[in-house]
Amino acid sequence: MLRLRDRYGRAVDRFRVSVTQRCNHACIFCHREGIFRFEEEALDPEDYGFLAKVSKTLGITKYKLTGGEPLVREDIADIVRELRYYSNEVSLSTNGSLLKNKARSLAEAGLDRLNLSLHSFKDEVFTYITRAPLKPVMEGLIEALDVGLKVKINFVVMRSNVNEISRLLDFASRVSVSANLIELIPLGTPQNVYMKEHVSLSEVEDLLEKRATRKYYRDFQNRPTYVLDSGVEVTLIRGYGNPYLCSGCTRLRLTPSGKIKVCIYREDVFVDVKEALKNRDALAVEEALKKATLLREPYFK
Repeated sequence: MLRLRDRYGRAVDRFRVSVTQRCNHACIFCHREGIFRFEEEALDPEDYGFLAKVSKTLGITKYKLTGGEPLVREDIADIVRELRYYSNEVSLSTNGSLLKNKARSLAEAGLDRLNLSLHSFKDEVFTYITRAPLKPVMEGLIEALDVGLKVKINFVVMRSNVNEISRLLDFASRVSVSANLIELIPLGTPQNVYMKEHVSLSEVEDLLEKRATRKYYRDFQNRPTYVLDSGVEVTLIRGYGNPYLCSGCTRLRLTPSGKIKVCIYREDVFVDVKEALKNRDALAVEEALKKATLLREPYFK
């Protein structure tokens, strides 16, 4: 098997795939996966399957499905099934609001795990952040656990919710789900919101140090991870101004219209792979993957 490496020696082994820009939430911090122009949903489940088939020969075996909200696509379980056939792992990021009715079909399609956005346990705070109600998200989380899906909570740390970190850790330990504590980034966040809501993750590190039994760094993006006495893991994600994260990044991105994007922060570099996928042209897909890999570079050095 060939192994893709960029000019900085970083291997590429995963795709972050945005399958839609549609979303039924309107989070105040949404970065839209760095895609700030309209993108049609141009790819079918079989197109994603062909991408995975070709990518596997180059060492790409992990996929994260994102949006928008990926569950607004009626064929999302089919996309999971197609990708899973040629990969080692398929995961999905969701706001959870549509999960109650889709968790079982996702599990049956082979979804390995999902990240669920849960930014507050208080109805009014959650609605302020997402412009949507909390109850459907909690119901979706319960259903996902009931059907056996592995769940990790995504919690963007803000001034509005930082006082709920202890509650999050208690909840995560009680239901045995890990969590990502994510620092708010300026990408997509209005300046007035960023200035009002930004909290450095250093403010929560002391709490984690006190509650953790050990700490280690994940290979992917060098993310510091704390293991609580419950066995639950809590990972800190500093996505902006962090050269350590960039030096450990091993992914490419795919937009809904079928363009390979090399970095969330870069809007100037795309490699269009849609026609190659539609035409089932394996050689052209390989060349697009190699070209995109060589265009990668750490955004923060």
